Amino acid sequence: MKFSLILELGNKFGNLFVFAFILSRLASFRNLIAKKPVKLSDKLLLSFVFGLFGIVGTYFSIEFNGALINTRIIGVATGGLLGGPLVGLMSGIVAGVHRGLISSGEFTSTACAISTVFEGLMAGYMGRSIQNKNKKWVYAALTGAIAESMRKVFVLIFSKPFPMALELVKDIWMPMVIINSVGLALLFMIIENVFKDRERMGAYQANLTLKIADKTLPFLKQGIYSDSIGKVVRIIYDMTEFNAVSIADRERVINHVGLDNIQGDTSSSHISEKENYVIKTGKSLLIDSCTKCKLGNLQASHQSFIILPLKQNNEIIGTLKLYKKLPNSMTSIDLELGNGLAKLFSTQLTLGKLEHNSKLLAAAELKALQAQINPHFLFNSLTVIASLCRIQPRKARNLIIHLSNFFRKNLNTNKDLVDLNVELNHVKSYVEIEMARFEDKLKVVYDIDNNLDCLIPPLTLQPIVENAIKHGILPKKEGGVVRISGKKYENEVNITICDNGVGMEVNALRYSKKGASIGINNVNLRLRAIFGEKHGLKIESELNKGTSVNFSIPMITHRAGCDGNA
Repeated sequence: MKFSLILELGNKFGNLFVFAFILSRLASFRNLIAKKPVKLSDKLLLSFVFGLFGIVGTYFSIEFNGALINTRIIGVATGGLLGGPLVGLMSGIVAGVHRGLISSGEFTSTACAISTVFEGLMAGYMGRSIQNKNKKWVYAALTGAIAESMRKVFVLIFSKPFPMALELVKDIWMPMVIINSVGLALLFMIIENVFKDRERMGAYQANLTLKIADKTLPFLKQGIYSDSIGKVVRIIYDMTEFNAVSIADRERVINHVGLDNIQGDTSSSHISEKENYVIKTGKSLLIDSCTKCKLGNLQASHQSFIILPLKQNNEIIGTLKLYKKLPNSMTSIDLELGNGLAKLFSTQLTLGKLEHNSKLLAAAELKALQAQINPHFLFNSLTVIASLCRIQPRKARNLIIHLSNFFRKNLNTNKDLVDLNVELNHVKSYVEIEMARFEDKLKVVYDIDNNLDCLIPPLTLQPIVENAIKHGILPKKEGGVVRISGKKYENEVNITICDNGVGMEVNALRYSKKGASIGINNVNLRLRAIFGEKHGLKIESELNKGTSVNFSIPMITHRAGCDGNA
């Protein structure tokens, strides 16, 4: 074995690193590595690139006994292994035609030209078979050994005289197998490591973005003008390597943490022309070097910064600014991280606004419900009380108390959740007045378990009970019974309000579910919004037999912002 040949060829390995770098910059090559679809035009481009690398391997040859000892197969085999049979064949043709046309190494010229084409094709089928295998560098080394063995067979077939060809093969076979197998293995190791590093950086960036989002999103729901926006800025500052972070609206810096020891509220700082540019154009702005640059009233020396737009419903409402104190220190990872955060924040600000609007709508519907109930109910109740004042003054007095309690609770619905007992007392006040109006025609039965410690949205039960009385019992000549039950099942409370009134037909029931009265619809929407879709109203009805409205609510122990007073 000619060890000198191995050493001389090993000295040519520098072009492997150059080639690996060039490949890593090609989008079509990155798609190959990522196993994404590659267009035919991209495959032709890659065939030319891999063929060109094969040509470079030819030019880095060492002449030996009328032959060229080279690393041409590294480029061609790489094309086949990564791009499949078509790329392997085309790159083999490019490198093979070139080998047949040059005058050097004429003794093996024809054999090497023909074998290069078949070596590329062989590598292509090898690449297809190992597409989903790990440690491809092992298979690359094997491919190099097979390809070089194929070439030596072609030399024995096409190079004359045969004894001279045989002697040449004995001298160069093992050196070329070793060097090209090692070269292919090294190249694949380099390529795999480059892309693994990129994947690791991408995964790190995505993980960091999600961690920041997870910590900041609860505060962002409240909008950029909330007191908690400072926590968002502080979280970004603490979890990243930025030297300063700030959030501004369209006119002023709202909160800044970092450079020059500026902390907390900076609402007196006007935004600069650069922020105005981002707000007007909607484009991110990267400044790599800014010496004694003034951003509003914030002034710092030698810094790089990124300004990114924050949107709400596709309208730019402010900016997110990320700073580093050294010039030219912003990396592509920093820029991608900033863009990711700005997009996530914009989405959450939009969702927060929609949630706020939804609450305002629900509140408006609740007020509309109150306005709808109060005048008619008040008029009818006062009429009944007036008729009882002389003949049953004690009962009239009790009804006035119930009426007072009913309207006091109606006016005090600013809480998101109230105790179930509070809501039941509200219903009882309403029922007492209605029973006084309709006397024996209406009966209400309460079947409530003791110690149902749970919370419920205000004005949830009363609209359902009212619907049962007005549309279920009263149209029935002989009247009927409304049953209100509350039972605990595991970690939930199941509430059912049923009547034995006139009921509804199937078609009417479907219509009722889709377009219920303002009261029932409001109750259904609020239950689903607070507790989830499965906790909405479930309505069952049968004509002339009655209607049942059922829903469940979780057992809730947290009472912040809840009304616990009777």
